[in-house]
Amino acid sequence: MDRKNRVSSVAKNQSALKIVWLALLLAMFAYTAVVFVFKSPEPPGVAENVKAAFLIGGVALGAISLLIYRFTLSEKSLRKKFLATEGQEPEKRLEEFSNRLLLPHVIPWGINESVVLLGFVLAFLSKNPEDAIPFSVVGIILHIYMYPRVEQTVESTRNSI
Repeated sequence: MDRKNRVSSVAKNQSALKIVWLALLLAMFAYTAVVFVFKSPEPPGVAENVKAAFLIGGVALGAISLLIYRFTLSEKSLRKKFLATEGQEPEKRLEEFSNRLLLPHVIPWGINESVVLLGFVLAFLSKNPEDAIPFSVVGIILHIYMYPRVEQTVESTRNSI
C-alpha cells in the first residue's frame, strides 16, 4: 500500500504488531542471555530422557506455531476473512480486515516464545546454559520468519479478489 492511500487503521495495526513482534524478539534474546549470565557453578545434572522430553516439546511447539501461522494466513483463509467484511464501505472494510489479521500473528509468536522458554527452563534445570541454544535458535528463527506484513497482506488480498 502506498503511503498516501493507506488506511490509517491498517497502518496502526501494522505498527502495533511490529512493536509487539520486536518486544517478543528482545525477550527471547534476554531469556537466552540470562541463562549464560546466571549459570550455575555446579556440574550439569539432568537425565537425558528429560532433555529429550524438552526437545520433543520444543519441536512440537515450533511445528504447531508454524502450522497455525501458515494456515491462518493462507490465501484461502485470507480470502475468507476479507469476504466476511463484504458490504462495508471500502475504508472500514480494510480496517476490519486488518483487525482480523492481528490474532493470526500474535498466537504463533506466543508459541515461539514458549519454545525459547522451554530452553530457558531446561538450562536452569540442567545447570548447563548451552542446553538453551537450540531452543533459542528455533524460536528466534520462527519469530523472524513471522515478521508482520499486514499492509502488504491487506493490499495483496484486496487486489486478488
